[in-house]
Amino acid sequence: MLQQFDSAILEAVGRASKRSSAVVHEQMREGLCGLATIGSLAPWVGIFGTIMGIVTSFEGFSGPKWNIAAAIFEGLSRAMWFTALGLVVGLVAMWSFEYLKEELSGLDQEMENASLELLNQLSRFPGRFEVGSASEQRGDGPIFGERPLDDLRGEDKLLRRCLFLAAVALPLAWLAQASRYFVGYSLFSIEAIRAAFVTVPIMFGLSYLPAYPLWRKVFSRRRGALVALAAIICLFWSVAELVLSRDLP
Repeated sequence: MLQQFDSAILEAVGRASKRSSAVVHEQMREGLCGLATIGSLAPWVGIFGTIMGIVTSFEGFSGPKWNIAAAIFEGLSRAMWFTALGLVVGLVAMWSFEYLKEELSGLDQEMENASLELLNQLSRFPGRFEVGSASEQRGDGPIFGERPLDDLRGEDKLLRRCLFLAAVALPLAWLAQASRYFVGYSLFSIEAIRAAFVTVPIMFGLSYLPAYPLWRKVFSRRRGALVALAAIICLFWSVAELVLSRDLP
């Protein structure tokens, strides 16, 4: 029977609590850097798409001047959509980042308070715990947030599969958009390719919005699953626009 918890035992418990809190913190902050990156880059990608759309709007036309002006203004108005979408994606991503960052800070504070409360309880009630054998203390499962090697290998395998799936889905989405611009808008091949290079990143960024809840609820924040879900949604979106021959919101 332990008569008193000495400082070494309390320090060991404190270190174990801090380690478990750090593991939970790292698991919860996955995806925050991605949101910050999207929020920073989305407006610039939208501006780049608008610039490319403005460049393609001033092409050679023939006919009455009102028809030429109508064609130019139609191209300019279509080009401004890229900036609008980039701003929407950037604002939503930054708002989500700040909200989740505050929630994570609150969770860190709660874990720290729980660790301090545990140490206080251990120091207040000495002599009520028995020290068992080494096998009883160790148990069958991992301790202090450690994970089995098989779980880590399985997670790495899932990450590689998700990245491979995203690497396949994004080029297919780009091909569908290029085909839509070439067939539906009668653009030249170079112009269709250039327009697809601008459209697909914006659609990929917007696809993170519906993919994020699925990633949290269905895939339990598994690494790489968010990118794969966003790429699949972007592919389905591009194929739907190609089949319907129209822009989907």
